[in-house]
Amino acid sequence: MNYMDEQILSLRNKVIDQATTDNDQAKLALLPLSESEQDNPVAEKNMVLRIGKEHITLEPRTILDGHIEVSVPKSFSLMPLEKSKFKYPSEHRPQVIYTSLDETINITLSPADTLLDADELPEFTEQMADVLRSVQPIRNWKGTEQVINRSGLSIGIIRFVAAGVDENLYNEMLLFIHEGHVMMGTFNCVESSMETWLPVAEHLVQSLRILPLLSPPPLKKGVASL
Repeated sequence: MNYMDEQILSLRNKVIDQATTDNDQAKLALLPLSESEQDNPVAEKNMVLRIGKEHITLEPRTILDGHIEVSVPKSFSLMPLEKSKFKYPSEHRPQVIYTSLDETINITLSPADTLLDADELPEFTEQMADVLRSVQPIRNWKGTEQVINRSGLSIGIIRFVAAGVDENLYNEMLLFIHEGHVMMGTFNCVESSMETWLPVAEHLVQSLRILPLLSPPPLKKGVASL
């Protein structure tokens, strides 16, 4: 077994648990975002996507102890720990879960223990795609893609539609490297709302960025360090 194979296996259970849980809990209901957002002032870094008659306000959120910034719909909220334990009963549940009002649309991000060099990401993405194809009830395989987003971050993307309990679920898996470790993100929604939410998924990919570490403030003259 080579090094890459070991890294795939170390992340395999995490991927399977998270994707299977989302597919099992896919629902038909989809609540529209509040139209009152159209009249609210939007901060400079916020963005409003106009999709049909809907106005979806996106705003940046800093996550994972200030290491990463990503834009998510303003109406989304962090899923409480107790609810996330119920939705993702496995120990491999995502560390950060943003969800819509009715919990049918989810955005997650998690660090993994898997070590990887940046130039290995394309091969790793294809290997993870093979894992998903072998374990998921795929209804429509949409392929993989390697992109460099507007912050210069290299991201591997895996897209597919899998069977759910009530309706098929559209999934995007995002893989990127932070401090030598694989970071895994997901976006999913019911297939019937996929076309509506694809622009949000695209903006999610483009908004991901690694934040620079803040340097400690300089010591004032005459103050000795401990």
